[in-house]
Amino acid sequence: MTERRLSFEILGPGVHKEVSLHITDAYCQRFSNLAFGIGTIQSCTYFERSESFKLFKRELLRKMRRKANLALLEERINLYAQFFKEWGYPCPLPSHFKRTIEMGFPIVNLYIDAHIIAEMCHGILMAIQDLNRFEGEWKLDLSQEGEIFQRVSGKTIRCKEGEIILRDEEAIVCSLFQGPDFKTRVEPVSRDIAVYVFTAPGIQEEQVFSGLQLALEILEKFGYGKDSWWKVFKP
Repeated sequence: MTERRLSFEILGPGVHKEVSLHITDAYCQRFSNLAFGIGTIQSCTYFERSESFKLFKRELLRKMRRKANLALLEERINLYAQFFKEWGYPCPLPSHFKRTIEMGFPIVNLYIDAHIIAEMCHGILMAIQDLNRFEGEWKLDLSQEGEIFQRVSGKTIRCKEGEIILRDEEAIVCSLFQGPDFKTRVEPVSRDIAVYVFTAPGIQEEQVFSGLQLALEILEKFGYGKDSWWKVFKP
């Protein structure tokens, strides 16, 4: 079986890192209409609270709550919810969206907040992980029946046949339907960050691109990250 190989470079001060993505034939044949977006940024500084970040979130929330924006976001989130339902999984986006509209964006830390803001403002499903905890090449693939990985909560997760997953050279690092793994979780010591977006049928590349840009903008502006990079891959 052949694979499509796509690569990009991340350049930092005196450091050269290369990350490559394989999109397998299995994925291309079954989900040829589902794009996948990746963004990276280096040398971020973690924090839990910031008054300037709070004001930034308040302005984004104001724009998000506009009637026309809400209708578009709900439409995209419903596309994800339907996709999750078809596979027998609950989708986290509708409840997150409802809570955000009613109560505002969460205040957890820079990393968690940045990816939730990007999700809610663009109606997409994003993961955020520690780039340096990935081993070797990345592979966008489909799972085998019964494959397992340790979820970020520490719980062992079992995959169904054909789930959309992301692997590194060691193991599954994320399932679209069941979330990211424990090994690559972001922590206060994390400095080099990866964000990526899984799509559902009907989600356009433009929305993925915009979501990646927003997350990286936040990490650069408030976390003082450097050398950001992003790209949307089409199978």
